[in-house]
Amino acid sequence: MEREQSMALRKYCILVTILLMALTGVAAAHPPAALELSYSEQTGEVLLTVTHVVEDPATHFIQQAEVRKNGVTVVSEMYTFQPERETFIYRYPVVLAEGDEIVATAECNIGGLATARFTIPGQTEPVPPLSGTTPYWGFHAILIVTGVGCIILAGLLPLYGKRITGWYRLHVITAVAGSMLIIPAIFLVFRASYLSAPPSTFALHVILGLLLLVSLFAALGFAVIRHRMGPRKATVRRAHIWLGRAFIVLVVINILIGLVAVGVMS
Repeated sequence: MEREQSMALRKYCILVTILLMALTGVAAAHPPAALELSYSEQTGEVLLTVTHVVEDPATHFIQQAEVRKNGVTVVSEMYTFQPERETFIYRYPVVLAEGDEIVATAECNIGGLATARFTIPGQTEPVPPLSGTTPYWGFHAILIVTGVGCIILAGLLPLYGKRITGWYRLHVITAVAGSMLIIPAIFLVFRASYLSAPPSTFALHVILGLLLLVSLFAALGFAVIRHRMGPRKATVRRAHIWLGRAFIVLVVINILIGLVAVGVMS
């Protein structure tokens, strides 16, 4: 029995380690820090000045650059690396006249993009979300709030809902449903290219979000294996409960940080 408990705990730790390694790649993803547009009348070229700070430009880079002139795509280039680790310039031959508008997008190969607009004559300006559409961070927020709501309900059932017939099954269903909503929400955040806060705010939101995801999976894992822990069942149950409580408190904090990152709060 003791050997089976140790094996189960070891398998659980291995799964958590694999999850952490998988999330490392997601954490590395970020949209370009800056995208500036300019136009050279002498050469007839549109210049995209991209700031995308990476460790290895051969594995983490701007994968696609697109330029639209008056709503029509005139440039769409795919890349397998970026020329510099921080700031670099792409040049594209595009003939422009006064009043023409160009919109450029640069997208990271791991996740995240930046979009900017330039009108002749004029200066670079960020592109706001299209009118009448929900921005990616909006879907991210909806999924997060709904998922957290399910998890809070799951946490309240053992405290106040034990008189409900089948409360434990409902506890499990709501916990799993909340988790399934939160996972895609984590990936959607990297599509928010128009974040108005400094990159450090976004980075803090992402890092805390990934830690919350790990704690969520840890809490779910403890719930699954606690029945096989024998004498250690009570300890594992306490760990499950405290991880759940910590998750709820920290996720509220991270939601506030996220609202700052998209400019809803200052």
